[in-house]
Amino acid sequence: MLRPLRVPACFLLALLFLAPSLRADVRETPGVVKVMSYNMENFFDVFDDPYTADEGTPPKMRDQIKLLAETIRKADPDVLAVVEVENEHVLRAMVREFLSDMGYQYIDVDQSNDFRGIKVGVISRLPILRTASYRHQQFKVEGRDRPMAMSRGLFQVTLDAGAKQPLQLFVVHLKSKRSAEGDPKSAHRRLAEATFVKSVIGQQLKANPDAWLALVGDLNDTPDSPPMHALLEDHELIDVHAGLPADQRITYLNEPYRSTIDYILVSPALDKRVVKDSANLVRDEAMLKGSDHAPVFVTFDLK
Repeated sequence: MLRPLRVPACFLLALLFLAPSLRADVRETPGVVKVMSYNMENFFDVFDDPYTADEGTPPKMRDQIKLLAETIRKADPDVLAVVEVENEHVLRAMVREFLSDMGYQYIDVDQSNDFRGIKVGVISRLPILRTASYRHQQFKVEGRDRPMAMSRGLFQVTLDAGAKQPLQLFVVHLKSKRSAEGDPKSAHRRLAEATFVKSVIGQQLKANPDAWLALVGDLNDTPDSPPMHALLEDHELIDVHAGLPADQRITYLNEPYRSTIDYILVSPALDKRVVKDSANLVRDEAMLKGSDHAPVFVTFDLK
């Protein structure tokens, strides 16, 4: 059954036009790339997907979509990793209606194991060379007899940065702290996911230690947590926002759970390309009304 129509027809018509923006590139300095990660909070369309329980989540209202787009426009990233989107079409519709002059030609969304259908993806000015999904790979979770897979997927996006090598983004959304049977706050599941993600990245860095690689997204845990320790312990990944004071890097905004759970973690080779003082997040409250998360960003000089 279709859910009630809650947005103007013009937005629904935009869903029919899947062509990308007409402007190819609005980057001012080739080789200088700004990457942002943004949990867009239940960015669902009005249509019922028969393969997920999306009917339990209200569609994103047009005024909230416009607020998301305004935040993206002001932040002006070259590459935007997105979390909690239902499909590629809602992103294309937003870009076409509100961001058509921003040069975001390349859009892709991974599939997901999430029962509601929330996914991760990317909006980019940089050409997407290839993608890889780790949705079906399984791993052991403490307290579980059977292996499990990523709750929301792990999406690898290889981008042409116009430099000597591509930029590799791993977009991820780890398991939330909602308790599961035998796993309070899903601590075991989230740690197992983080450990699996680290193993995937570790294999790639072993093959190419000089790779420009970034893990971006909503990791659903704080900097002092076991999952973050698993990701950062051997310095194969570096938290570009680690130098910010704790009270200046709050990314989940709702009380009483305000905390840091969104990250950009980079390989040592990419860390050397971070533009000084560019790692930050959006704090302007006027720009934070479209989602319950604040986006994080950083700029790389890949020339």
